[in-house]
Amino acid sequence: MSVEANKNVVRRYTQAVMEGDIATIESLQHKDVTWWVLGVGTLSRDSYNASVRSSFLSAEQRVVRITGMTAEGDRVAYEAESEMTFPDKVYRNIYHNLVVIRDGRIVEGREYMDTQAVREAFG
Repeated sequence: MSVEANKNVVRRYTQAVMEGDIATIESLQHKDVTWWVLGVGTLSRDSYNASVRSSFLSAEQRVVRITGMTAEGDRVAYEAESEMTFPDKVYRNIYHNLVVIRDGRIVEGREYMDTQAVREAFG
């Protein structure tokens, strides 16, 4: 796939998170994808998606804005800001993520964020 096609996978993935569209989130991931999340470590596809469901997708409103993106070959690095509204709080964070994409699917993801913001919001 082209670099631009890989960037579009990231855009679709981010849009799916905003819309709470777990079917698209899962369809954009390879069945053997692994995720590494700062402060958590390596997660399988199932563990990562369960975490997304119980955190981001449980928000009443989700806004994710990509603020920068760089791609080379099958790797896409992107910066994003988020604001998630829950019944008892508003969670805001900034991210720098790296994903590896092959054949239109994410095969590896690395997620970096402000861990203090995570602790304050989720304990």
